[in-house]
Amino acid sequence: PGRAGGPCWLLCLLFYLVRDNRSTHKGILQRAGDSLTISCYQNYSNFAYMFWYQQLPRSGLKLIVSSSTWSQNVYEDGYSEAKFELQNGVNNEKLFFGSGTKLTVIGKNDEIIPPAVAIFSPSKQEIQQKSKATLVCLASGFYPDHLTLVWKVNGVKRTEGVGTDESSTKNGSTYSLTSRLRMPAWEWFNPLNRFECVASFFQNGTTQSINKFIHGDAENFASSLRQLSVCILIPALLTLRTMCGRDLLYE
Repeated sequence: PGRAGGPCWLLCLLFYLVRDNRSTHKGILQRAGDSLTISCYQNYSNFAYMFWYQQLPRSGLKLIVSSSTWSQNVYEDGYSEAKFELQNGVNNEKLFFGSGTKLTVIGKNDEIIPPAVAIFSPSKQEIQQKSKATLVCLASGFYPDHLTLVWKVNGVKRTEGVGTDESSTKNGSTYSLTSRLRMPAWEWFNPLNRFECVASFFQNGTTQSINKFIHGDAENFASSLRQLSVCILIPALLTLRTMCGRDLLYE
């Protein structure tokens, strides 16, 4: 029904000591009426309980199904039976959540719209006052809400100093998402540095990417070096002037 569908998270919870558990999918895009299978994997077979939760946007966790080695599977209203294979455990100790799977459902005839991606240069005021530089990456005009943003510096993924909006902003029938990369000003002034924003989204059954990049500020690089030289040179001359008792700046 049009664009009534939306994203939700499906979480797998294991109740016992689990060495490694994870969902097999990070994100899935499906059209209304299609079926899919989401798996939860763990490499330690002696667990006692398994729970599946659903989380709709701006909502809390909703239990879908619970299962244990001592009772039959319990399904909440609106969910049908599935197969669970469990083995008995000895002691119940800890709760472990999987990473979750984001499921987005769109209408049968909905068009998938890729994002327009742009990078904005740092604020001069921030550089002057805080000696920091923040790049902003904006992905806009995309549908559905199924997009991730990643920063790379000289081809290497950067996580330090990165802040991405927790959720996309809806603008009419499309969405936008913003991510920021903050760094020391000297890193931005290096014209050899390449800063890249990668927007990944699902289209035609595969993950596609749009890459935008910007190089360090070569125009202000030389002036920043001159300012640094002046800062070092002037205190040195003033020291000599004091020691010799005369104005060395004019001799």
